[in-house]
Amino acid sequence: MKSLSILATIMGMTTGLLRAADPQPMVRVFLFAGQSNMEGADAHTDQIDGYPEFRGAGAAQDNVLYTRLPPENSATRPVWGPLAPAGSFGPEVTFARWITAKDDGPIAIIKSAIGGTTIAFDWNPEAPEKGQKLYPRTLRLVQESLKQLEERGLKFRLEGVMWHQGENDMLDRRLNTNYAAGLTRMIARFRTDLNAPQLKWFLGEVSEKGIWGMDHRAHLDILRRQQDEVLRSDPLLRWVPTSHLAFEVMGSGQPHYHFGTQGQLQMGREFATAYLDSIGVAQAPARIGFPTGLPLSKTRRVRLFALAGQRNMEGEDAFVSQIPTVPGFESLVNPQGGIPFRYSVGGGVRVSKSWEPLGPIGHLGNFGPELSFGARLLRTLGSNENIAIVKFTHSGAQGPDWFPQGSPEARRNLYPGFTRFIRDSMEDLTRQGYDCTLAGVFWHTGENDTYFEPYLRKHADWMRQLIARVRLDFKAPELPWFISEQHPRAPWKNIDAINQSLSTLASTEKSVVVVPTSQLPHERLHFGTRGTLLLGEALAQAYLDRQ
Repeated sequence: MKSLSILATIMGMTTGLLRAADPQPMVRVFLFAGQSNMEGADAHTDQIDGYPEFRGAGAAQDNVLYTRLPPENSATRPVWGPLAPAGSFGPEVTFARWITAKDDGPIAIIKSAIGGTTIAFDWNPEAPEKGQKLYPRTLRLVQESLKQLEERGLKFRLEGVMWHQGENDMLDRRLNTNYAAGLTRMIARFRTDLNAPQLKWFLGEVSEKGIWGMDHRAHLDILRRQQDEVLRSDPLLRWVPTSHLAFEVMGSGQPHYHFGTQGQLQMGREFATAYLDSIGVAQAPARIGFPTGLPLSKTRRVRLFALAGQRNMEGEDAFVSQIPTVPGFESLVNPQGGIPFRYSVGGGVRVSKSWEPLGPIGHLGNFGPELSFGARLLRTLGSNENIAIVKFTHSGAQGPDWFPQGSPEARRNLYPGFTRFIRDSMEDLTRQGYDCTLAGVFWHTGENDTYFEPYLRKHADWMRQLIARVRLDFKAPELPWFISEQHPRAPWKNIDAINQSLSTLASTEKSVVVVPTSQLPHERLHFGTRGTLLLGEALAQAYLDRQ
């Protein structure tokens, strides 16, 4: 109610809620700034309700103040009003909802973002005459917006800057190695010019899942090293990972330049989570493990199943909230207490601390095929069998990230973490007195490799190397691999070619099983809720057929 009364005051409306005797709340003001992915390119308000986690998020937020950058050379002053997306929107929409739901107190958002802009020119305070002149324009926007709050007698605090930018700097060899110096200079000037020496900055990651992360791996790696340099030098900066978030796919079958609708909705929550963490606001209750010991018998060996891969294995577009609507799978919304489960998803953004009952983990409201996979195994093998599952996924990964020998972009290497995660899980079971066997690896073909022809041509060879090295490292020369096909209705190019390469691989490598998927449902860019549940069953059945 305090937030609503402040909004009414700002807009010049009458209200009886704000009385002279009331303690006046502090308005926390956030600046959202950057280029196209902060602007909200390819995010469509009319698509928001298609994502179960975000239904209703496009409605106006009358308790949140909002203003944005006027057009260049406009004489219009910034105008405060309620936050409401128009045709497109950026992360501010769900940021505001998450903050106001988790932490009481009024907030205000100032938005300044234009696509294609650079630190080197557009945001450079030392080059105000170049490019979009965004430094002086944004500074003026913030100063005038804060002045309006002051004129109305409101107390406020400039709380933080949410920043997503860098794509155009990284692609220019003349600019990319100077990014750290340029960003440091801009942050320092903003703090000085706004008289806010302790102003926090939250740096959003340029997603590895987009076209930037594949066609321009080396350039993106340069940008990350430049950003790391700034992060190390400034304790008031926070990193906001985004490569695990949904990312749009173009009609041509390649990853997009932009997050799109779902990714923008998710990114707003990631910025909010980073901010709330910085002020010590708890985000979610701790997950419950097995306080009285694992539900396994020490008289029988434990079959450990490893699930791994990219987008569909992680569970994009498969929504926990929709599980109860799929006949036969309704119970999977609840933990399966008989199956111990460990996970590392999103490239490590969500990692289990110990064994937990198999169930939804709360990662973006999504789930993967592990739920129905485990249920089918337990139902068929019987409760007398010892079953445990580990899941290691990164929806933003590409083939080179899984190279056993590593890639030039070493920060993205997944193989060491993948094998260490499995080995640690096995060793933990051994320490607890269980005899453990790695029963198989269950893999979904990499979506982010399919469209890109240089990766497509090498895919079978890469998989052969990966399989051979895992078998060598675990001293299991016949360790079975179960690899599910790309669905023929998936949006990627080269579906037939990638699936044919899998068939060739299976015909030349022992204990490699290709799992067909053409009979499964497919929604949006991925299998969707029902398709993912059936994919888990198909993977389990492929294993059972070999027993």
